[in-house]
Amino acid sequence: MGVLGAAGALRRSHAAALAALGALLLLLLASRAPAPPPRRPRPLPPRTTPPSPLPPPARRTNTTLPPPPTHPPTHPPSPTPRDPRIILTRDVYVAGHERPHPELCPALGARLQLLVLITSAPSHASARDAVRLTWGHYASRSDVALAFVLGSPPASLRSAIDAEDALYGDLIVGRSIDSYSNLTLKTLSMLEWADTYCPRAPRLLKTDDDMFINIPRLLRFATAPGRVNATRTIWGKVVKKSYPKRTTKSKYYVSPLQFPGKVFPDFATGPAYLVSGDSIRVLLAAAGGERYLRLEDVFVTGVLATRLKIARLHSPEFYNRKVALHPCAVQRGIAIHMVRYHEQFDLWRKLLDGKTKCTS
Repeated sequence: MGVLGAAGALRRSHAAALAALGALLLLLLASRAPAPPPRRPRPLPPRTTPPSPLPPPARRTNTTLPPPPTHPPTHPPSPTPRDPRIILTRDVYVAGHERPHPELCPALGARLQLLVLITSAPSHASARDAVRLTWGHYASRSDVALAFVLGSPPASLRSAIDAEDALYGDLIVGRSIDSYSNLTLKTLSMLEWADTYCPRAPRLLKTDDDMFINIPRLLRFATAPGRVNATRTIWGKVVKKSYPKRTTKSKYYVSPLQFPGKVFPDFATGPAYLVSGDSIRVLLAAAGGERYLRLEDVFVTGVLATRLKIARLHSPEFYNRKVALHPCAVQRGIAIHMVRYHEQFDLWRKLLDGKTKCTS
């Protein structure tokens, strides 16, 4: 090897030694440097209240929920308390019938021209017999139905009522106690029966067992051209500007709690009045919310009919009073009042009298 080659090798070994020494010094310095302090987590603030439970998930519907109200909700005012002394009709009326006899009105009255319902007391068996033996004969017609309407009889008369009904089958017995003060309840029982078992009858005659009814004249009256299609109407002897009796000694006494007004509304007197079939259901439905009034004609054809705007038409053929028993008076009229047992037969004979000539 020459002098130049030896010198180059010597320089390369010195450079390698210096590089190794530098690396050793760097390692020594790195091992002696201090490590950086570790990062500590930030502490949470202490909890002062328990965690609130999560609300239940909202139910999904197909409708959009309304926005929350901006004002507090308002409530309707409470109704004024009713005077405890005031009795409403629904407080005392007992619906239904002990003896309904639906067969008295075949086909719900579809073939009838006239339904005649006669209010009677359980003890008035002789009055009912007189009607059956005279003008009640018209019930044999296919277009006329007739029955008697009673309240619930006392125990002493039940066996007699059972025997009478077994013989004739024409006693409709309601569930309210039969008494004079309950005449309104008996009339409502009549309306309920007509509405339930005979709703297709076009006309209802309400009458009493001391009445004589000229059925042929009544049928002509009801089917006259000006009346045959009439609706929401009551025909009879209409009384206007009648005043309540306020003396307790009167048979017709009316307490201000039953009727607070000073003048009765126009009404058809109770012995006999004719009602259009479409009026029956609405009269019955309206009765329950009204003050109970013991005068049935004032209540049904006055108070209720006025509220429901049912017309009351005065018809002079409804005498509704005792009249001279002349054949012409009997044949011209529809309803004669205060007829006793034996007088029914006399009026019946005069109605059928073909000898007396009467002007129309």
